[in-house]
Amino acid sequence: MTANEMADMLEEKLDRADSFGSPGYEDFDLTSVLTEAQELYVKKFFDEMNNRKQKGFEETEIRNQGLSALVKDGDNLTASADQTGIIVNNNVTGKFYDLPDDHMYTIYEECTIDKKECDTGAFIIGWVDVIAHNEMQRYNWSKYKRPFYRVDGNCRVWRSEFSRQHSGRLSTNPAKTDKRHELFTDGTFNVTNYHIRYVKNPESIIVDRTTPTNQANCELDTSTHVVIVGIATDLMLQRVKEQKVQTIENFRDLE
Repeated sequence: MTANEMADMLEEKLDRADSFGSPGYEDFDLTSVLTEAQELYVKKFFDEMNNRKQKGFEETEIRNQGLSALVKDGDNLTASADQTGIIVNNNVTGKFYDLPDDHMYTIYEECTIDKKECDTGAFIIGWVDVIAHNEMQRYNWSKYKRPFYRVDGNCRVWRSEFSRQHSGRLSTNPAKTDKRHELFTDGTFNVTNYHIRYVKNPESIIVDRTTPTNQANCELDTSTHVVIVGIATDLMLQRVKEQKVQTIENFRDLE
């Protein structure tokens, strides 16, 4: 469906669901709620703990197909210009890497190591372990858990989440992601290329029934459109209900 067709379906659902009659909605209102519903859909079906079937987005064909349009490659991510705050101690050394501006979720990652394998001379691909900040101190002294490089080609890199800083404060620009990844080595090797595959933030669904050429359609697979409209319907009905309750309360205050 186009964005305008999704808006028409949304209004039809609202008219049928609200026995007191739904107010008229401007394109701006429909744009806002459809975009919010789309984001909720992505979050719900990406995280297996946020849906009743407890399945991640690639665990079923329906979920995989629904979000496949949002999957992108982020090859050779750039090390951050500002490395203030990295962790350096006797066992691990960190370095920040800027994430793409449209980054939402990381679904795959690997890195290339500059220490060459003795036999073949080939660059080594290291595996990346995601680690929580509160686990670093505990695992830092464990030779079985911390980052390492071995001559047999095995290599482990830690990765944690971090916020990008702008002049000492977090960025307020909604077009920029405030997330960075911090990669950790044991100090005996360097990461030369950090590659991720990620789910990007979906573009806004823009409804424009006055000038249809200005509408921006949903990026997700068409199989998701009816579901997104359903989520938008629930959101809008909840708002209408809250507005009616507030109106009643306002009248009571006048008594």
